[in-house]
Amino acid sequence: MPKPAKPKPKTTTRSGLDSAIWGVCDILRRSNCAGALQYVPELTWILFLRILDETEEIEAMKAAVVGAEFRPSLEAPFRWRD
Repeated sequence: MPKPAKPKPKTTTRSGLDSAIWGVCDILRRSNCAGALQYVPELTWILFLRILDETEEIEAMKAAVVGAEFRPSLEAPFRWRD
């Protein structure tokens, strides 16, 4: 029987987001990146995904209220929550 998935830490708070970003930085640093400038594009993409996910969550709630259909810009597993 497989183990249940470990719950992901919350990233909706500032400290949660800081922790997630520093975790990504640590992984990228260990992968032989010469400096932070080499992984700025990856960090930018990660922050974009978070902002997009938060915005689309609000849009999905608004669409549900008026009975409209909502389709996210990105499908799983490319969204922040995934």
